[in-house]
Amino acid sequence: HSPSHGTELVSNLAHALGLTVRSPRPKRIVFKAPTMPEAELGELNLVRFTDDNRKRDLIFYELTWSPINQPAKDAVAFDNSEIYRTRRASLNHAMRLFVNDVAPDPIAFAGNKGTAILTSISQSMCWMWSSTWSDLPEETVGQVCEIGAKFGSRATIDDVAFITHSLGSRATMDALQDIARRADDVGLADDPDVLRLTEPLKQREVQLFMLSNQLPLLEAGQEPKEVTGRAADYCGPDSPFADRRFVKALKMIAFSDPNDIMSYPLPVDWVDHYVDSRLCPEVTNVTINVANVRSLLGLGEVADPLTAHTGYGADERVGGLLAQGAGHGEPAEIVQERCTWFSTDESLMN
Repeated sequence: HSPSHGTELVSNLAHALGLTVRSPRPKRIVFKAPTMPEAELGELNLVRFTDDNRKRDLIFYELTWSPINQPAKDAVAFDNSEIYRTRRASLNHAMRLFVNDVAPDPIAFAGNKGTAILTSISQSMCWMWSSTWSDLPEETVGQVCEIGAKFGSRATIDDVAFITHSLGSRATMDALQDIARRADDVGLADDPDVLRLTEPLKQREVQLFMLSNQLPLLEAGQEPKEVTGRAADYCGPDSPFADRRFVKALKMIAFSDPNDIMSYPLPVDWVDHYVDSRLCPEVTNVTINVANVRSLLGLGEVADPLTAHTGYGADERVGGLLAQGAGHGEPAEIVQERCTWFSTDESLMN
C-alpha cells in the first residue's frame, strides 16, 4: 500500500455519517522509535471530516506500514512477470497473483518484521490517544510519541474505533494485548502519566472492525496469552479484577466474505480461549459477499478471491454497518434493505 490507500473506505464512511466537509490536506506523521532509530516504520496520514453545521467531527488516522514488509513482496515479484504469466491458465494466474500479494504479509509478521509492525501500530495508538488535530503541524518527522505529560490526554474525550484489514486485525490485536499486559505490570500500573490513559479506558468501549479478518489463521503457532477464559473476573461491574482490565469492552466485529480464502469468522469459544480477558472482548460476525459470484461456463460458480479479500472499502453496506450498525431501530437504509441479522441472548442457554 501507498499513503492514501484508505481513500475509498474513508469516503464511504464519511458519506454514511453525513460528513460533507473535509480538511483540504492531510496531516502527516513519519514514525521514529527510540528502540529502532534507523528503521523505516511507515507513517500516519490524518484527515478531518465534519458536517455543514460543524456538529460532528471525525479524525481518520490512516496507517501505512508498507516500508516494513514490502521487501518480502519484492522477493517474489518476479513471479508476476510475463515470462511466467504466459505459461499459466488465466484463473490459475489470478490465484497466483492473490497468493503473491497476500501470503508474504503474515509470513513477514511471524518472522523478523513483527516487532517493527507492532512498533508502528503502538506509535499510531500513542499519537491518536495523546494529540489533538490542532496541536499537530502539517508534517511531523523524527519525533517519538512516548509516555509524558500529554500521554493519554484524549482518552476521556474521543470515541475510538479501529478499522483493520487482513493482517491488520492480528497486528492490532497483538498491540492492544501488549498494551493491556504492560498497563497491568507493577512497574507502570501506578505511573500518573500511564493512568491518564488506562483509568478512563476501563470505563470506555472501543470498537474493532476487522475487514477480511485473519485472527484464527494467524493465531496458529503463537504463544498463549497470559489471561484467557476469565472475562467474568475482569469485565462485569462487580468483577473482582475490574480495576485491572484495559477497556470496559472491546467490541470485535469480524467481516468475512465466504469466498475469501484468507479470512475467517470468530466463534465465541475461540475468543474465550485466545483473546486476553483484560480486553473484555465481545464478538459479532458479519458475513458479506463483497465479490460478485459468477457462473463459470456451467462448471460451477466462482468469485474473484482478490476482490473478496480487498473489496470492502467501496461497498455501501460496509459503510452503513460501520457508521450505524445493525440490530436496532435505525440502521442505514441499504443495511435495512439488503442485510439480515440475528441477536444472541445468553438466557436461551438455560
